[in-house]
Amino acid sequence: MSIMTNPSVEKETPNLFPIRLTAVAGLAAAAILFVNAAKRAGLIEITAATQLVAPLAQALALILVVGLAAVALRQSSKYSSVALALNVLGLAAATGVEWVINLVFVELDRAQIGTLRSGPLGTAFLAASMIFLLGSILYCTALLRDGKAPRIPAVAYAVATIPIALRNFDAELMLDLALVLLGASVIWLALWMHLSKGFQPEAYRGRADVLTGPTVRPVVVTP
Repeated sequence: MSIMTNPSVEKETPNLFPIRLTAVAGLAAAAILFVNAAKRAGLIEITAATQLVAPLAQALALILVVGLAAVALRQSSKYSSVALALNVLGLAAATGVEWVINLVFVELDRAQIGTLRSGPLGTAFLAASMIFLLGSILYCTALLRDGKAPRIPAVAYAVATIPIALRNFDAELMLDLALVLLGASVIWLALWMHLSKGFQPEAYRGRADVLTGPTVRPVVVTP
């Protein structure tokens, strides 16, 4: 006599970041983006504190995009997986760029900055900007393609990243507006995640089904 159990019950992988943490990280990233835009526009004073927190916008956005992907992207889609990976890589690279600009360049004169930008650091900056731009656009198109996240903030996010990635060629006003637009789209996506009640990450949903569904009883098979 042998005992067989239901083979359809699969082990689910939980979301890396809870929805509430993801939403809070997104709101914090948006707040820092607004501070950065106000600082660049001369609306608030440039201080050691504003320079120190500036790169945290991209760092916190990493949490947002990973958590949002678990909710709004199809886990079985190779396109969505590649888009997420490139977006995470781009945000990580952009975080490094912001650390250098806000904490290193601020102590140097224009000649020294120009010398550094003309060498390998300038090449690294360009590569980081292109990866950030490509990853952001692919990620937003994946959000639109999979159809769960709201379309307007996804499109606004993609549009805003273009002037930010090409900041060396943009006017200051264009960059400031892009930072505000990006902050607004991040707030929208974060609040959508936090306030929507009609969805739950697939991993949690699967675990809940296992816990609340009918009990699977062993089937006794006799020879």
